[in-house]
Amino acid sequence: MKQEMNINAPPKGALPSWGRRIAFEQFFVELVPAGVRRLNVRLEGSFASISFAGDAGRSSLAGDRLRPYDRKPYEFIVVPPNFPLRGESEAAPEVLALVFEFEALKDEIAAALQMPADLLESRVVIGGPKTFTTTIAERIRKHILAGEGADDYLRSLCVVLIIEMMRLPARQRKSGRGTVLKEDVLNAVLNFIDANLDGDLSLEVLARLSGVLTHQFARAFKKRVGQSPHHYVLGRRIDAARNLLSSTNHPIAEIAYATGFSSQSHMTTTFKREIGATPAQVRNQSAD
Repeated sequence: MKQEMNINAPPKGALPSWGRRIAFEQFFVELVPAGVRRLNVRLEGSFASISFAGDAGRSSLAGDRLRPYDRKPYEFIVVPPNFPLRGESEAAPEVLALVFEFEALKDEIAAALQMPADLLESRVVIGGPKTFTTTIAERIRKHILAGEGADDYLRSLCVVLIIEMMRLPARQRKSGRGTVLKEDVLNAVLNFIDANLDGDLSLEVLARLSGVLTHQFARAFKKRVGQSPHHYVLGRRIDAARNLLSSTNHPIAEIAYATGFSSQSHMTTTFKREIGATPAQVRNQSAD
């Protein structure tokens, strides 16, 4: 079965219904069958998925690049709202996917995790396989395949699965934040940056997204990437703006806002300081 989306088009705001989907008030769960899969979405809700078999394909780890991945059976991922999900596989496995309203379920999840709700953040979690998440996912799968519909039992199973995917190690429960920035989480943060250049990409936002303490995130990011988070974000914004200046006729002010600068004058000042040319000069050079 082919599950196709245009990898090179702007991301869609909704997840296509490719399998057996069951909706509840605050989320839906879908059992997506195995097959050729190309995914390119950016959802308003939080997204979680767990695979029932191993998988190899390509996914976007940073920017427009698709890089190879090799996933084990029952690995899972949870990402916050507005997170870009982009990848392709010629033999994708059966997957259980959930799209949920994090804020609506936040108190319920925090209570189950025995932590204050204000410490529970919508963040990137990549983990597994774990025995309990595997067991719950299999029960949900059997329930859906049996055609038993949207009942309280299925809802409870789905919420438990989300809770277990988001469960923090004991050492993180007091602060809600860890001290280690894993490679796959870093790559997911880089992907988020490129997809949200016009948004808030402050150090605190990126650290919260990664689930790592702010000062630890800043230190680990610079060690791995070679630049501070601030300078990396600034560089990506400049690169994106230069590309738009060279390839489109959009007004300079519009390009400034689209790439995260507060105004045209802010972008001009930044360009002169960082690359020694104004946006107008960059556009003129590309026209020569």
